Amino acid sequence: MTVSSLTNVGISGTNTNAASSSSANQLAQNFDTFLTLLTTQLKNQDPTSPMESDKFTDQLSQFAQVEQGIQSNKNLENLLAMQSQQRQLSALSYVGAEIEAVGDTNWLEEGGELNYKYNVSPKVPRLQLQVQDQSGATVYSEEVNDVSGLQSFTWDGKNNSGVEQAEGAYTLVLKPMAANGDTFKDEKGKPASVAIGIIGSVDSVDITDDDIYLRIGDVSVPFTTLTNVKLGASGTDTGTDNGSDTGTDDGSDGDEQEDAA
Repeated sequence: MTVSSLTNVGISGTNTNAASSSSANQLAQNFDTFLTLLTTQLKNQDPTSPMESDKFTDQLSQFAQVEQGIQSNKNLENLLAMQSQQRQLSALSYVGAEIEAVGDTNWLEEGGELNYKYNVSPKVPRLQLQVQDQSGATVYSEEVNDVSGLQSFTWDGKNNSGVEQAEGAYTLVLKPMAANGDTFKDEKGKPASVAIGIIGSVDSVDITDDDIYLRIGDVSVPFTTLTNVKLGASGTDTGTDNGSDTGTDDGSDGDEQEDAA
């Protein structure tokens, strides 16, 4: 079962020319109705007082303009589809790359470990970190103090008793706390904001009509959530910036360039 690295990320298929095709079909039906009414009116008009032809000409001209507009929309949709295909092909180069992305769920391989990054704002005196399995059960927890700025967290894949956990998807849950152990709230009574990112290697790419998803094991990562990419073949870092607090540059080999995807 594929698990999303983000909550409530849906996948839906769409037809590239669905909008223009529907409009074209409706226009054809309206034009057929118009011609039927026109023919009927011409057959039954008073010969001594024929209908004015300029009105029909204006209506025919309007139909032609609408048809041209629909065709223009169809051409634009085709161009967008071609652009999307090029973007999809470029995503295939990410297989084998190490990525950082916004999300809280990562895939643990047997005997492996998981890497996360997180940022809590404002600074909190205590922070409880929990690692939960796919059923929502907490398999590991620890508490850290005086958390501020961007932090890294590596889980060795074992519970608090040192027992190695099974391969699967695991979610990092952060609970900012006040000094007395209660849920943290600032002077205005607002809870701390939490941003979480995952780090992992891409195993495969899922291409759908509406988006591209990079797979880390069975965890699906939306392409638009990437914050940093280290291409496996060349060792090149491709930094991306989508406004997330978890996007960082680790200073690895290679030139940085903005991800155009």
